[in-house]
Amino acid sequence: NLWILFWAIIGIATAAASVAKAGEPAKASQHVKSKKPVAKPAAPVRWKAAQNNTWRWYERESLIKDEWKLTGITTPVHRITGEYYSVAIGYLEQSAVPHDVRRPGSIEAFDRDANEGDEPGRPDPVRRAREGRPASKWLRSLNANELRQWLPTIDVPEAGVENMTYWEHLTRDHGFDPVKIERLNEEEQAKLHAAAHDGY
Repeated sequence: NLWILFWAIIGIATAAASVAKAGEPAKASQHVKSKKPVAKPAAPVRWKAAQNNTWRWYERESLIKDEWKLTGITTPVHRITGEYYSVAIGYLEQSAVPHDVRRPGSIEAFDRDANEGDEPGRPDPVRRAREGRPASKWLRSLNANELRQWLPTIDVPEAGVENMTYWEHLTRDHGFDPVKIERLNEEEQAKLHAAAHDGY
């Protein structure tokens, strides 16, 4: 009978385990903490933009044994249509690419950095370090009326522009929708520009 054989095996194994345990030295019964494996520090990385006649992407290189080696690329984007390459998988996310490496004016240039905070109405040091290029998605989502209510509630250092208007700079370099800010006057645009530079 299979059930009798099964329980017979269980009984023999249990008995053997009890005998083995009884024969252990007393000190062996003391629990010894196993050493946790020491995590190796992450290898330094650097990023660069790359492209061919049809696609553009970003390459990540890691410093391995004093030599920079390619360790991943982001999903290629078609240079004309803007469509993502979908034939293969395993690519890195665009959000992993530092903003100072992303191509100015590209779609990914206005995406959120993986390291920045996303709490509405709060400045972030990551955005401040890149001078608000782009500003937070929350700030860019506000329309003129909402901005008029919010801008007086903050105190930020002034940030000027050269050889262009605030409107041009806000829409070209900071990612603001022209329609959302077209009814702001120049003083309000200047305050919005300062807020973007301060990391909002």
